Amino acid sequence: MTDNTLNVAADLVALERSLERQAHAAIAAHARDETTGPRVFLVCDFEYKFRRDAHEAWTYGRGPKYDQRGRRKEEKLRWPFHMIAAAAWMVVRFDGQSDLPEISEPVVMTLADYTETDILREFFNALDAIGRDARMVTWGGEARDLAVLRYQASRHGLSLPVHLLDTSPYARERIDLCRSTAVQADAVHLDEYAAGCGIPSKPSPPEAIGKLVEADKWNDVKDQVLADVLTTTIIGMRWLAAMGAICCDRERSATAIADAALAVCPDSAFVIRDFKPWARDRLREAALRGNVYRMEQAA
Repeated sequence: MTDNTLNVAADLVALERSLERQAHAAIAAHARDETTGPRVFLVCDFEYKFRRDAHEAWTYGRGPKYDQRGRRKEEKLRWPFHMIAAAAWMVVRFDGQSDLPEISEPVVMTLADYTETDILREFFNALDAIGRDARMVTWGGEARDLAVLRYQASRHGLSLPVHLLDTSPYARERIDLCRSTAVQADAVHLDEYAAGCGIPSKPSPPEAIGKLVEADKWNDVKDQVLADVLTTTIIGMRWLAAMGAICCDRERSATAIADAALAVCPDSAFVIRDFKPWARDRLREAALRGNVYRMEQAA
């Protein structure tokens, strides 16, 4: 082998090692950016009202269905016959330097004060404002919420924000915590997951919310949709921290979320009775952790 060949081989080895070092450095920098760079999340939830007239028009003339025992089965009002009755969302920002996020005051809108088009437009504007790199966070949103949002946008002639354009349930612009936390285990309800880890949730039973909407119990509906956002935010922060996506002081962050909710909804029974005391107690417990010195030990 000639000297030139040896030199070329040595250069190729050196180049390979240099490229390998650069690749490792890029991967490490990306990993650092994931936890130290700014991260923005918009956590949202929705409640619905049934469009019974439209459903009855669809079922008109169809023969009734019966179960195996001969009992008549009620037709289920599926998502094309849902309209948005209430929406709530909150933006959570991590600057990458602090373990305490910036919490925006939650927004809560219902049909008591706004039209469905108003609610959709304001929510879409909020998504546009946080930018494409931010994540939209839901609990089970891919199963129904996003279908309704896209459907109603097309009904009302509204343009969808970029976060809703990718119809894949694994789109990078969104996080469905119901899917993400379960992976291949059974999917569970929000209040089921929350009860398992001691987080307050849902002031009204989930099956009662439709009746509350139809009865115009808007204070209860507002409390429910706000509660779902607060609970989802706590679960999301814990999960993201466990996955290494953010650095988060759990107790102080929960207190900040409770304070933001109370500022906007000072009459919320859920926040006053359940969420704020829970956050306060978690913060007190955290202050008691570590070494506890007794008087007799110090003497």
